[in-house]
Amino acid sequence: MIDKVISTIEQYKMLKRGTTVVVALSGGADSMALLFVLNMIKDRYGISLMAAHVNHCLRGDESDRDEKFVIDYCTKNNIRVESKKIDVAEAARQNRESIEQCGRRVRYEYFDSLSKNAIVATAHTLSDSLETILFNLARGTTLKGLCGIPPIRNNIVRPLIECTRPEIDEFCKNNNIPYVHDSTNFDDLYTRNHIRLNIIPQLDRINPKYYDAVLRCTKSLLQDEEYLNNLSEELVRDAVIEKGFNAAVLLGSHPAIRKRALWAIIHQTTGTPPDNKNIEAVDLLLKEDGTLQIHNGIVVEVKAGVLFFPLIEKIELPWCYDLTEKRYTLFSKSFEIKVVNKKDLENIQIVHNNILDNCFDYDKINGNAVIRSRVEGDSIRLKNRNCTKSIKKLFNEHAIPIAQRNRIALIADDSGVLWVDGIGVSQRCEITDDTKNILVVFNGR
Repeated sequence: MIDKVISTIEQYKMLKRGTTVVVALSGGADSMALLFVLNMIKDRYGISLMAAHVNHCLRGDESDRDEKFVIDYCTKNNIRVESKKIDVAEAARQNRESIEQCGRRVRYEYFDSLSKNAIVATAHTLSDSLETILFNLARGTTLKGLCGIPPIRNNIVRPLIECTRPEIDEFCKNNNIPYVHDSTNFDDLYTRNHIRLNIIPQLDRINPKYYDAVLRCTKSLLQDEEYLNNLSEELVRDAVIEKGFNAAVLLGSHPAIRKRALWAIIHQTTGTPPDNKNIEAVDLLLKEDGTLQIHNGIVVEVKAGVLFFPLIEKIELPWCYDLTEKRYTLFSKSFEIKVVNKKDLENIQIVHNNILDNCFDYDKINGNAVIRSRVEGDSIRLKNRNCTKSIKKLFNEHAIPIAQRNRIALIADDSGVLWVDGIGVSQRCEITDDTKNILVVFNGR
């Protein structure tokens, strides 16, 4: 199996000499095997290795057991290890996310915070990829969904992506690699568990070498996906005109390329990836003049052979106003700024829900404070998070349409961004026990 991992690393150029590799270590067989292999070959690639574990607090004592196991193993084997305990259920409730979505977000935020420009290695396997394919197929998917889990995505690499779970179990047994069991993996009420426990075993009756077949299939589909995406990017560039996109140029292409191009156009313009229903509707609109509304109230229009988004206005940037205690009206939205004593905050909370997302320590403002639009290079380290992110990335994560981004208000001082409307407050100025005066942004429409 080590040879297979090395082959995967080199095939996809996963590791760069001199970088730090953060291994996402749950304590299960897959991640323990990944850590074992990378620790064996780290000198070959000239990498620094560390392990990182997130205790999601979802399985009580079992979650704490996993965290202790990971720390003890790494300490015994002289591997640097970092761990963090996060109540994911509570964080999901506060952020109105699913537990799965929240867990994934907090994990990767934590991993990214541990080392600048690090590579994050996760233990996804060919078995995981097959489960993903079947799950996507059952829900209805495009070609991309049939490609499974990609070997590389941004700074995330998956060295075990061509290894199967049975191979990993055998590898752990032969090398005396300890690991823990997640009891929820055996509950087939979860969709993925049902696929793994009940559906995948049936493939063996059709083709005992089904894993080899799946790997051949996904590699071929990934090549097709890349080629079609390249063609659609060329089509978008060819279709761009001063007021929008040339409908005739789009219609002159094959539907497979045109619909990909429409997906890219809508996503880039609105900031939200459209669903298939949106794509089909806009595709029909290209053939005759008309107007329709898609997601988030975005209007698409085709007029005189031009596809455009009429309500997405160009806002003159940057806009900026000195921050004082008063009411601001910006793009039909009002903000009232007040400075209050900390003892008065409790009374304010009774009236205004989620007020803490719009409060920060007034005495920590550095220099001149302004309320303004985003500018290139803006970033913020949000309270309760352990990493700094660009405003652009946060807008992407919150699926804020591109059309709306220049309208969103930020409060900043001479040291950077303090608050972003709808997203939160900087850790630098969060309220503490020592806070005396609090700046409150009262939000209204």
